[in-house]
Amino acid sequence: MGKENRTIVREDTHLGHKEGTLSWNTTYIRSLKTQVRLDGGQQQEEETPIRQVPRGFSEAQASSWLEAARCARVVALERGGCGRSSNRLALFADGTRACVRYGINPEQIQGEALSYYLARLLGLQRHVPPLALARVEARGAQWAQVQEELRAAHWTEGSVVSLTRWLPNLTDVVVPAPWRSEDGRLRPLHDAGGELANLSQTELVDLVQWTDLILFDYLTANFDRLVSNLFSLQWDPRVMQRATSNLHRGPGGALVFLDNEAGLVHGYRVAGMWDKYNEPLLQSVCVFRERTARRVLELHRGQDAAARLLRLYRRHEPRFPELAALADPHAQLLQHRLDFLAKHILHCKAKYGRRPGT
Repeated sequence: MGKENRTIVREDTHLGHKEGTLSWNTTYIRSLKTQVRLDGGQQQEEETPIRQVPRGFSEAQASSWLEAARCARVVALERGGCGRSSNRLALFADGTRACVRYGINPEQIQGEALSYYLARLLGLQRHVPPLALARVEARGAQWAQVQEELRAAHWTEGSVVSLTRWLPNLTDVVVPAPWRSEDGRLRPLHDAGGELANLSQTELVDLVQWTDLILFDYLTANFDRLVSNLFSLQWDPRVMQRATSNLHRGPGGALVFLDNEAGLVHGYRVAGMWDKYNEPLLQSVCVFRERTARRVLELHRGQDAAARLLRLYRRHEPRFPELAALADPHAQLLQHRLDFLAKHILHCKAKYGRRPGT
């Protein structure tokens, strides 16, 4: 590399992905002090030691849990541990648990489900707990043993609820230091300042999980996480130093994106109010995981994001017909946001990508 203290995001398409030596679902974050490969694949002999991004929920684990949850019998419904007071923590007959989310209106469950399948489409499902839909039927086999609890919850018979895998031992997380300035506000990551060059490998690995979160919340117009913290700065200057809403860390180190019901439906209806926070937040980063960037660019080139999302949703969720699909204006807005994100990723690559002699 040259003498300039520079951090570079580059695509390594010359690494021989056809031979299986190294997947090109790979991002290198390079600096004078660190070289971190994110997202798996075998390490080549000449590379320095790496630390992988925590894997979170695998596709096999998610599929197995979803299959079991759809036919599981609920033997208890408990208050607490799952967000809003209208939600419940369900105990299944096999001893496993799930959060049951009951929407104030159907679009919240619709948004939660669509957000989950968008995460799968983007390759981010490892950060989002597996989700299945269920219908509240007091006399149905799934709910037969909890009729009294259903009455106490005041859930409307026939309502569609979401079941998400319950996760024990989660911990709170705060915004990483590179985004926090002395006044408590988020600040852009400036390559020239050498901010990333001074981070440890562990910090860089954590940082790229946050950029996955930021682009996911931008695409879904989710205002109920980092954006709500930014909004709260006007009366709470220390909010960025406290735990981020609806975001936790699992025991293995992976960030977990919880409570995504504001995404894609309700979030799109009020996007005009919150994009003054969402867009600058997205533009504050120029480091992305290669796999995530590739998925975004593919959806940008195909101009068919909503159609692919709905095909995936319909294929894997038996109760897909029971909630409204993505409305045409929202489908167009999803594609518009993907196009905006793709433009930003390409801008970052052009500005910070590896140059001859570096």
